[in-house]
Amino acid sequence: MHESPLLPRVLSNMRRYVIFACAGISLLMHAMDVTMVAVAFPDLMKEFSAQVHWAGWTISIYLVAVTSVMPLMGTLSDTLGRKNVFLASLGLFTASSLACGLAPNVYTLIFFRFLQGLGGASFFPTSAGIISDLFPKRRETAIGLMSSILQIGGVIGPNLGGWIVSQYSWRTLFYINLPIGLILIVLIAMLLEGPQVRSRPRIDLWGASLFSGAALFLMLGLSLMAERASISSLPVTGAFGVISVCLLCFFFRHEKRHPHPILDTALLKSKPFLAANLYHVVTGAAILGVFAFIPLFARNVYHLSTLTSGIILTPRSLAIIPASIVTSFLLRRWGYRQPMVLGLLVVSAATLLLGQEPEIWKTVGIPFGIVGSIALIVMFSGLGFGIATPAAYNACIELMPEKVATISGVRGMCLYVGGAIGISLITVILHLSSTPAAGFKIAFVSFGLVLLLTIPLVFLMPAGRTKEPAMRSLSGGQDRIK
Repeated sequence: MHESPLLPRVLSNMRRYVIFACAGISLLMHAMDVTMVAVAFPDLMKEFSAQVHWAGWTISIYLVAVTSVMPLMGTLSDTLGRKNVFLASLGLFTASSLACGLAPNVYTLIFFRFLQGLGGASFFPTSAGIISDLFPKRRETAIGLMSSILQIGGVIGPNLGGWIVSQYSWRTLFYINLPIGLILIVLIAMLLEGPQVRSRPRIDLWGASLFSGAALFLMLGLSLMAERASISSLPVTGAFGVISVCLLCFFFRHEKRHPHPILDTALLKSKPFLAANLYHVVTGAAILGVFAFIPLFARNVYHLSTLTSGIILTPRSLAIIPASIVTSFLLRRWGYRQPMVLGLLVVSAATLLLGQEPEIWKTVGIPFGIVGSIALIVMFSGLGFGIATPAAYNACIELMPEKVATISGVRGMCLYVGGAIGISLITVILHLSSTPAAGFKIAFVSFGLVLLLTIPLVFLMPAGRTKEPAMRSLSGGQDRIK
């Protein structure tokens, strides 16, 4: 008699965790597809007789697509329901993965990669919304754990991709998404409850188009600058930048007048919202920008082998995973600001240290060789990212908890835009520097100092929950949008 109420509760918990796993696997696919394609460049160029910049666009166009529509996907998830948007995105991502595997030339591959990016753009914001719905009392922990999933993809992607390409074909990189995508579609269709509409389904399509267009032209301009870094590319990059700013101005003007804006006008005017987005632009420049150049730094400055240079980022990802998991479980005790400040200090120190000579590394107690020293510093930066990222994710959501997916979409866009800015600026610095060593020193020291200057932004963002009630009452007024 006592077992009957227990069984539904157990099944309900199992359903929640299976859905959490499905959301996590979708993020894993997204993270892996960003990194796996890079290892296939030689095979792509050989089979299609393509130049390296066309091969590079197979990655760039994916990020452009993700960035330009991620905020829209978050809004659709909040208005039309998580299940509808997630299933549609999984369907598009899976179908375009098949098309990528069948692509007859590099141009169609780039087009299908763009479609694949459109499908993958909703995975993070929609997953954040689903997880927030399923675990309302443990939202901070559940959302924080998502950050470690993305890093797992960063570790698995290059290694699995290299093995697949060596054993089979680069096309298999896309084919492996098919069974995974189909299984996820079936499980989500069966387990996730019907459309959870958060508001009347009135979507500001014109506002969404303006915002996506602004992000699209900005990313295209930054990608062109990063790819060519020459005087001839400046007019096109500048034109794209001007178009992006104009579209953004039209977007803000439109949002103030529309009865159902994508982003609440109070949110657009709030200092915490501006601080949170600027924070993610800067950290995105460090996460996706600065540390993307570590393999090139190791190869060109210290003449390490291609293999060693390629795997030297692995300690960073391995450090992020446990750090983000531990931080996620302690957020309710620590709040958001302490982990963000500590994380920024650690990452800034690591970035500044990379800009110094190896002799300086030895004076601060690093007795290893060049490979060990770089790996240790990179791992140190991973600890910082792992500590700061779960807190930063939740601090953004705290601004408007009823629209988790929308806020997560904007946050993700800022992160990718920051990464594109970081890559573009470092490319220009390296292009103008007399030697690679001088260029990397300027880049690392500059970004390390910028990360330090970002710390004041943390105190404009929500403080989060603290252990002591008195502390909560003091910070509560700052946690809401002013």
